[in-house]
Amino acid sequence: MFKQQNLLIMLHRTYFLKTVALTLALLTFVACDKTNVLEVKTAEFSVNHDSIYLTKPVIFTANDSLGGNEYSWDFGDGSTVIGKYNVTHTYEKGGIYLASMTINGFKSEKAITVYKGTLSFRIVNKSSKFFECLTYIDNYSSSVTRFLVDSKSETDTIYGWSSTYNQKMHIFGVSFFINNSEYTFPEFLWIEDFKHTDIIVSDTTKIVPRSGITFPNGVMIKDL
Repeated sequence: MFKQQNLLIMLHRTYFLKTVALTLALLTFVACDKTNVLEVKTAEFSVNHDSIYLTKPVIFTANDSLGGNEYSWDFGDGSTVIGKYNVTHTYEKGGIYLASMTINGFKSEKAITVYKGTLSFRIVNKSSKFFECLTYIDNYSSSVTRFLVDSKSETDTIYGWSSTYNQKMHIFGVSFFINNSEYTFPEFLWIEDFKHTDIIVSDTTKIVPRSGITFPNGVMIKDL
């Protein structure tokens, strides 16, 4: 009987000691976590791109990573998240967004410019001809743009939206209207997603008519 009582006392003591050790460990973890948050002295953060094309992810990274999961992010487009010091966000509309991060009472903001397309281009006309230009990306049923281009001039940057998803390169279709006739390049041009491309035209650029008239080797713009 005496031995059984001693055994029960030992078991109770062991259970008590384990409970105390676990409680102390939890209190230490909570204290350390709170201490880390209190040690955060700045809400400054960086981004991998502050000017970006649509649908390309932006990576936000706090300069001080001691705050655990207490970072409050506001991306400026109505989306918010509370989480780690490093988060990723994708904007679905073009514009200028004021993104912010708050931690331990500190707050920092940064402007993010999101372009109005997934890629961009510009017609740089170095020739002596002026022409009307029609462009499209991937297919004629989408992303069609038509505009005038003066000689020795360049257009504003034009943003386009690729209609073929998960594809890095896209067909750039273009027509030049010169002296009431339509021309194009002898071969398709390709432009890249999330990148700007200058389409350069000069007097010696060779183009071919879209009508029944044929030039075996094309014709230079200066000869039209």
